[in-house]
Amino acid sequence: MNGMFRPLSYVYSHLFVLIAMAILGPGSSIAQQSTQPKVLDFNHHLWVNYSGDHAVSGRWGVHFDAQWRRSDLGTIWQQYQLRPALNFRMSKDILLTTGYAYTHVYPYGDFPVAHSFPEHRIYQQMLITKRAGSLTVQQRSRLEQRWIRYPNQGVNGPWTYQNRFRHMVRIEAPIGRADNPNRWYVPVYDEILLGIPPNYGARPFDQNRLAAGIGRMRGPWKGEVVYMNQFTGQRNGRIFEFNNTIVVSIASSAPLSTLWRR
Repeated sequence: MNGMFRPLSYVYSHLFVLIAMAILGPGSSIAQQSTQPKVLDFNHHLWVNYSGDHAVSGRWGVHFDAQWRRSDLGTIWQQYQLRPALNFRMSKDILLTTGYAYTHVYPYGDFPVAHSFPEHRIYQQMLITKRAGSLTVQQRSRLEQRWIRYPNQGVNGPWTYQNRFRHMVRIEAPIGRADNPNRWYVPVYDEILLGIPPNYGARPFDQNRLAAGIGRMRGPWKGEVVYMNQFTGQRNGRIFEFNNTIVVSIASSAPLSTLWRR
């Protein structure tokens, strides 16, 4: 199966390197290290996600998502993540969120970390949703304050503080009538993750996630299966991961009170 993915993976990985260099400019860490040989690490992941934005009272609501991420086509851990948060509906189109995230990362791939390690985050987010004809277009901007205990600092080593900015553009194209509450649709999205100086780790560019797939909406519930390419650079500045990922997601925007009804 690895041989089947490798040719396409090789082309896309170099495309993403060029995009990142163009965004960050000639003064970036990647550009400065361009004479060093780069190594591509190909992995195949399975992510299973739940994400909920549930209204509670007036403009206020809660957010919660849980992500179960496995590597080697689901046979070993990659990481897991829990993210509770508070929502505020600024307008019909704008949702503000602030919250906490816990992530635990495990060794995987041909160039694994020495041992698993934790990360704590606080984040602030703005989600803008618009209609463009029959399309639903979303833009999500997120600031993260991260505390990471890297494995090279020991199991009980110090925490490293970093800042990160993320921006995602997502488009949903309905299959059939756009006003059908139980419609099928095609989701396509791209998200870039960039470190913010002065605390951003090895380089400003962190990763890019490009995905497309198929989804089904039933009222406030959605189910999706997408292929996602997660292109990310390790802290050493030399190894870049090209992670072919199948993402299975369930999402809900149902009011919190309706979740407990029989």
